[in-house]
Amino acid sequence: MKAKRLGNGKYLYRGFEIQRYKNEGFLPGYKYVWEAVDETGCGFAHSGTLFLTKKLIDEEIEKK
Repeated sequence: MKAKRLGNGKYLYRGFEIQRYKNEGFLPGYKYVWEAVDETGCGFAHSGTLFLTKKLIDEEIEKK
């Protein structure tokens, strides 16, 4: 499934907003950190790529 681009570094995927942030040492080896935000505003699914963040969202949905 493809993520819909909302703006610069911001996407919508399966009802979750994904935001890109500059990496400040959180994940070594990556320039950016991607974070998905759930319906309560809590961040989850942190990774160094958009692809992996989308995969973490899919795994979270499968758990429910």
